[in-house]
Amino acid sequence: MDTITFKPIFLPQNKGLGNALREALVNVGNDLVARMDSDDISDNKRFEIQLRKFIKYPDLDIVGGNITEFIGTPENIVTERVVPNKDIDIKKDMRKRCAMNHVTVMYKKESVQSVGGYLDWPYNEDYYLWIRMMEHGCCFQNVSYNLVNVRTGEDMSARRGGWNYFHSEQTLQKYMLNHKLISFPRYLFNVVIRFGGEVIAPNSVRRKLFRYLRKKYKPEKYALNKRKRKRIDSTKKIDYPPFSVAMSVYERDNAEWFDAALKSIINQTVKPNEIILVVDGPVPQAIHSVIDKYTKICASGEKV
Repeated sequence: MDTITFKPIFLPQNKGLGNALREALVNVGNDLVARMDSDDISDNKRFEIQLRKFIKYPDLDIVGGNITEFIGTPENIVTERVVPNKDIDIKKDMRKRCAMNHVTVMYKKESVQSVGGYLDWPYNEDYYLWIRMMEHGCCFQNVSYNLVNVRTGEDMSARRGGWNYFHSEQTLQKYMLNHKLISFPRYLFNVVIRFGGEVIAPNSVRRKLFRYLRKKYKPEKYALNKRKRKRIDSTKKIDYPPFSVAMSVYERDNAEWFDAALKSIINQTVKPNEIILVVDGPVPQAIHSVIDKYTKICASGEKV
């Protein structure tokens, strides 16, 4: 049975996602690192699909993919977020929106660290990182699979609004303008659109806009996605490189959802040899219990 190094890092105070992931990257032992959120569910072939891309295209710096979004139970999928696949299209789209789904990415640690790594930029730590990687000529790719099933809810649109959220996005657009990544007309358009959707629009309207900007989930497309995945022969002898998973958990996370997220990592067709978990400040006993559970499971190599 394959064992996994499960390493929790306990921070005395909550420092936010960007700082937590920065701490995680300092402690990972492999160059390839997969991101995982504490309440989402990865497809069981996610890592295998991404590793095959890195093997086939050694110059790649980051590989992501599409996500589905569910409310309540994982089967209740309501929307999906589809992103462009090719490097040139991703970089073009990045000038309008974040063209990588952060919860799906696997990247080279060296490539991320070379541009300064994760920096504290509330709400947009990932977008800011991709922009800097784009500036430094990093090579991007997304696969056309739904790699992660993301837990969402009716309140998600509310969390993506308000003055603080808008200020984060507006400042990021200003960064792209100052660094000549976008023109002034594009900057103005991006800011006006965000101001209307994030500040002026009430939550009820923002919820409709959020749904409109997402693709409506189609079960028949999911079935096609599953058929395409089955064509990937997991029994084929391939020398997969070792990789780590970096994630964080904090006091407001749901212990049951956290358990499901870790289970989806353990039950992969190609498993990581290391999970770095940053415990971002004090957490309740229920979270500690899940950490203890997976410390034992990873050490023993048992299935869950």
